[in-house]
Amino acid sequence: MSRKVDRRSWRAGFAVLALVFLLPAGAAGEASSPQLTGVEMTAPVRQTLKQLEEQWLDWIVQNNPQQAERSVSELLDIARQLGMQRLPDLSAGAVARAVQSARQKNFARAHWELAAAERFDPGRPETAFAAAKVDWLQGDYLGAVAARLRAYFRIFLHPLERYLWLQDLLLWALILLLVTGGLFLAVQMLTKGTSLFQDLADLFGRKLPRPVAYVLAGAVLLWPLALPSGPICLILYASVLLWGYASTSERAVMVALWFFLGAAPLLVELQRRQVAVALSPPGLAMQSIQDHRLYGSLFADLGVLRGVLPQSVAVKQLLADVHRTLNQWDLARALYKQVLEAEPSNAAALIDLGDYSFLKGDFSSAIQSYQQAATADPRNPAAPYNLSQAYSESYNFDEQRSALKRAQDLDLARVNRIPEIRRELAANWAGREVRSGPPEVLRRGLSMLFSLGLVLIALTLHLARRPFGYREQAAEVFPEGAFDRWGRALLPGVASAEVGEGVRSFLALLVPTALLMLPLLGRLGMTVPWRYDPGNSLSWILTILGLAIYFGVRLWRELRHEV
Repeated sequence: MSRKVDRRSWRAGFAVLALVFLLPAGAAGEASSPQLTGVEMTAPVRQTLKQLEEQWLDWIVQNNPQQAERSVSELLDIARQLGMQRLPDLSAGAVARAVQSARQKNFARAHWELAAAERFDPGRPETAFAAAKVDWLQGDYLGAVAARLRAYFRIFLHPLERYLWLQDLLLWALILLLVTGGLFLAVQMLTKGTSLFQDLADLFGRKLPRPVAYVLAGAVLLWPLALPSGPICLILYASVLLWGYASTSERAVMVALWFFLGAAPLLVELQRRQVAVALSPPGLAMQSIQDHRLYGSLFADLGVLRGVLPQSVAVKQLLADVHRTLNQWDLARALYKQVLEAEPSNAAALIDLGDYSFLKGDFSSAIQSYQQAATADPRNPAAPYNLSQAYSESYNFDEQRSALKRAQDLDLARVNRIPEIRRELAANWAGREVRSGPPEVLRRGLSMLFSLGLVLIALTLHLARRPFGYREQAAEVFPEGAFDRWGRALLPGVASAEVGEGVRSFLALLVPTALLMLPLLGRLGMTVPWRYDPGNSLSWILTILGLAIYFGVRLWRELRHEV
């Protein structure tokens, strides 16, 4: 873990404090400007955030574990007043302090700081990664291994990290297949290139001196190197020329690689757009709201969401729910009314509007809202249950018992409009990008036509060349001798290519290429927003061990075959 990453994680611990400094010091009861904070905030909310800052600063200076634990409890209690249960920025700060304490040999403090990080944001993989670092510095190597394994398991418990990790895995697999395909075509050139060169030299040698024919054949084969991305162009060009020399299975692999190469830009662009939405400020804010996580720029990111989709009814309802969670009922009521103007039968908005009237003591208005909600969504138990409470407060006990029984007969049904907002956000992001670059879209569409063109050119050349016949395959790449077994063991795929086994040749190349690329998993595409970078030491260990086992087994099989 580099000091640079440590400092970044430490600064993250103070990010939530920026909430306080973003708030203007308006008069009591006055809401802050949404242009400054993203979401309007009343004086009580700002005061609660101020308490969060003061309590965090109190935790930082604590040296007593018991007092520090009480500070953590008070911080979480303050967060619950805002409808939140997790404080990820404070967790990151506690993680950074724990690693710093461990490097200073203060392991007791490091462990209770890790415990605080776990309470601030339970179940996070970063906390387990940091625990592994602390255990390693302490000399508890078994504990470090157990903590690291626990950290990798935790990745799949959180929707955003799981989604990004799987997207990284898909991109890594795509690049792996492309790299392996390039190696496969290179092996085809190695095993069949001599025959192709000799046939070209014979063709030119019919009317030209033999030395000139050799030079001209070499120029015909190597001219793609003069183009941009010359090695890639050469491999594709040679694969077309070698079509006639390949077996049926090798041709099938070539066609699959050509079309996969054409589809790759489309797949990458589609993935890039989806990930851009997930990592956008609105996407992060919505995920945090679902997880009840309060981070430093949460309200500012919600303001970005409102700016991107200003007319979205779903966004207005989400913001109204946020205000209701913050106990800013007047602001929530105004947004709920806007939602009901567009969707008069929105049961969730009617219930929330009834809750506002209930809290204000206007039970007749609350009863009216709950009745409308029950009519709009007869299967929602919240409406009859809340209606029963309103009847009870109005001393209508017969109606109260009837409404309560209806609520008990229904299953709990909650409205979640975040998936709808994500679809709207994705469409908005995609629409803006498409409008910004039609030529790029055209190039992406032509990539599949390019793949089809390779197939057609290969077939045409093969049909034109077949009447003249093909030279028999040249001698083995590794003839029998002192180094033939080492060559076959260390260059996978060659032996299978010599006998025309295309699929086996590709698979033989796939395994070592995957092992070599393993440290790049999570580094090639989007970066998972870890608040503590775990590094990739485990990937390098698996790569070295995997390659040693793979090539050891191949060499053992070659030696056993000779015996």
